[in-house]
Amino acid sequence: MVYDGKCPTNYQKVHEKYGPIVRVGPNEVSVADPNMIPVIYGIGSKFTKTPFYATMAPVYQGEPMDSMFTARNPAYHKFLKGSVSQIFSMTNMKNFEVYVDECSQIFIDSMLKLEGELVDFSEWLQWYAFDVIGSITFQRRFGFMEEKRDVDNMIGKIDIGLQYVKILGQFPFLISFLQKAMMSKPIQRLNLLPDTMDQFIKVSVKSQLAFTLTGVMKDLQRTDFLAQLREKEKRSGTISHRDMVNHLSNNLLAGSDTTAISLRAMLYYIVKNPQVYHKIQREIDEADKRKQLSKCVSYDECLKLPYLQATMKEAMRLHPGVGFPLERFVPPGGAEICGHRLPGGTNVSISAPVIHHNKDIYGEDADSFRPERWLEASPEALKAMDRYFLAFGYGARTCIGKNISIMEMGKFVPQLLRHFKITWASPFPEWHTNAAWFWKQSGLLVRLERRPNT
Repeated sequence: MVYDGKCPTNYQKVHEKYGPIVRVGPNEVSVADPNMIPVIYGIGSKFTKTPFYATMAPVYQGEPMDSMFTARNPAYHKFLKGSVSQIFSMTNMKNFEVYVDECSQIFIDSMLKLEGELVDFSEWLQWYAFDVIGSITFQRRFGFMEEKRDVDNMIGKIDIGLQYVKILGQFPFLISFLQKAMMSKPIQRLNLLPDTMDQFIKVSVKSQLAFTLTGVMKDLQRTDFLAQLREKEKRSGTISHRDMVNHLSNNLLAGSDTTAISLRAMLYYIVKNPQVYHKIQREIDEADKRKQLSKCVSYDECLKLPYLQATMKEAMRLHPGVGFPLERFVPPGGAEICGHRLPGGTNVSISAPVIHHNKDIYGEDADSFRPERWLEASPEALKAMDRYFLAFGYGARTCIGKNISIMEMGKFVPQLLRHFKITWASPFPEWHTNAAWFWKQSGLLVRLERRPNT
């Protein structure tokens, strides 16, 4: 189901053939009934994450370090989330905009130099997203865009790690064994099991140290994640060094790939659908003529572009960042799922790509890219579309970085389309996708032409 990288398509085919509840492994059941989403993932649900998530927990100071994403214990997840939830809030996004604007300008300047040439947006949008999240996290760009390469092989390490996760995650009995192996000094020296988070942890530790050495007075104007976290720690005294490293390193891993995937999806579908391209371009140009857009499009301004927002949602609906099912264990007492009684300990999951193609929710043309569905739907239908939208997860485990990703996309895309006409330039009609937890794309080849008066 997952080996060939076509997990989202494979799960769709299985449910089309066998219905809304299918046993897909020795102890695995896949569900495609949207009514089961709040049962399995809703706030207060007793369904807990499976060991699959432990495959993505790094080792720090000799012990696995669970993040908000990998933590299986609900109480520990709540503890971690409580210390940073305000920093990720919608009202705090304005503090991060300056870092997005800085990176967007570097991207625009780079594209001006590459005008008319073949440009691989698969790479460039990843470099952009990585530099943005580095800047937001601790006011430091990694230089991906300036150097036009994968600096320190950070992206490559994530990709290698996800290939391990893809296969290892299907064998729960191996996960605890290999976690212990990763903590063994002799095995660490052999470097047989690459710790993809090691580089991010080192960067996070160094950035904390650099923050301390620069002195308090120099950092008064900083609004990045680290500065806000240190300020919070100073007031409360409840955030340990280990927790800070945890939050900072997890920001880099979770905030680079997912946003890059969503940006690729959005621009791919815009470029491949001329009617959509024309509408979104017209909306941006008209807002520009009315002086409703700043030199760098602000987050507040992009929220007033309804077709842009609809296009963003539609892109994430058809191509969410995570292509794998979201695994949970049935509580010890068992549960009723789709009319079947499943015993406690059963691995049950729902996949965003499967739900997002549900025609009862998204219409008979659910397989098509049509942003208008988000603008034309009745209030009741729109509530259902939003309720079953799983691009950022669901319930208490909804992605905490959701607002950063939405803000980044909403600002960047209109900024890019103001400056350039973008055309498909690949010799192939479609991109290539590969799901290894993250549903990454490649082969997004385009040419850019500077637009008049920009």
